[in-house]
Amino acid sequence: MTNALAQLATIAERAASAARHATPTLVDEKSLHDFVTDMDRRLQEEIFSALAREFPGVPAFGEEGIAAEVSLPEKAFLVDPLDGTGNWIAGLPFSAVSIAYLEQGTTVMAAVAGILGDGVCTAELGNGAWRDGSRLQISPRPSALIGLSSGVLDLVSGTESYAALRRFGKFRNLGSQALQLCAVGRGTLALNASFEARLWDDAAGRLIATEAGARYRAMVSAADSARPTACQQSLCAHPDVFDAAASILESVFGSKIN
Repeated sequence: MTNALAQLATIAERAASAARHATPTLVDEKSLHDFVTDMDRRLQEEIFSALAREFPGVPAFGEEGIAAEVSLPEKAFLVDPLDGTGNWIAGLPFSAVSIAYLEQGTTVMAAVAGILGDGVCTAELGNGAWRDGSRLQISPRPSALIGLSSGVLDLVSGTESYAALRRFGKFRNLGSQALQLCAVGRGTLALNASFEARLWDDAAGRLIATEAGARYRAMVSAADSARPTACQQSLCAHPDVFDAAASILESVFGSKIN
């Protein structure tokens, strides 16, 4: 692990630790069942400050407060300060701090720190992925569990695609896209699909999963690929099931996985 990646992991873990020992004092509903708290905003500012100290000159963008039309510059950090806010509010152990460093839209370094467990997963483009310092490697055979977002479940409910996806395994929705992508890299999920995830949800976890041996693709248009608020419509999966799952989801999403 390079020094830069170690610094990124430390920033993520410190933010996760702050959330681990806190409770929300202010909760707002951004949209139906999508919450933001004072802790989301506080963590984002603290992460931005830490990134500015350790990586001067590289701008940072985060989920909280970003404008819909903003596109990332050539080099940037993208932060989800509290992925799985609803779980964190309820005390469920599936929430995380997610930080990605991107160059020209490609994630180069990533850190995802679990707030109530799951450790710290990291990755560097071309150099592998780790969990708490141990190398991550996808399992030889896919798991019998699959992760689907609420948006995907809404789309497939009552359709033939539901039964087709069900053949891969039992459905799980843990409520944290970053952790579910890491779970694919760890081999605990055979695949994870999301219709509504934004780039801040996927940017770190996709690198961790792919550096561990998984495959990842998104259906976001080329024109929107650098716009963090665009829906990614993504699939991350064990190589043995990726093509079959992609074929099913292309009909569900209405566009081709590229």
